[in-house]
Amino acid sequence: MTTPEPYPWVRRETERGRAYDAFQAYLRLGPRRTITAAAEDVGISRDSAQELSSRHDWVARSIAYDQHIASAATDGLASQMASARDDNLTLADKLRGHLSDQLDGFIAHRDDPTVRWSQALAAMVRLEEHAFRLKDDPKTSAARDKVQGLIERFERFSGT
Repeated sequence: MTTPEPYPWVRRETERGRAYDAFQAYLRLGPRRTITAAAEDVGISRDSAQELSSRHDWVARSIAYDQHIASAATDGLASQMASARDDNLTLADKLRGHLSDQLDGFIAHRDDPTVRWSQALAAMVRLEEHAFRLKDDPKTSAARDKVQGLIERFERFSGT
C-alpha cells in the first residue's frame, strides 16, 4: 500500500527536465487544460505529452492542485471574515461603552439623547448585526436574533 503524496503537484524524483516543465505548463492552463495545449507550450509532440501525462498521472495531480488552491482560498476568506467579525465586534464594544457613558450624562441632566447619539446607536447595532452574520452557527444565531430585536425596538422608539 502506498502513502498518498502530500503535495502531488511538486516534482517527482522520476520527473526530469522537460517532463516536469510539461506538467507545469499543463497545471498553469487551469480550466482550459489540455495535453495538446501543454505540449505546444513546451514544444513537444502531443504523443510525448500524452505519454508523460499517463506516466506521471497529470490529471489526478492537477485535480489535487486545484482542490488545494480552492481550499486555500476558502480558508483565507474564512480567516479574513473571522478577523473582520472580531474587529467589528471590538469596535462595537468601544462604541457601546462610549454611548453608555453619553446616555448616563443625558439621564443625569434629564435630557433626551441627541439625534447624533441615536444615529451612533443604530450604527453600533448594525455593526454588531453584520459581525454576527459573518459567522452563522447556533451560538451566533441567538445573538443575531437579539441584535435584530434591538434594531426593531430602536426603530420603533426612534421612528426610523
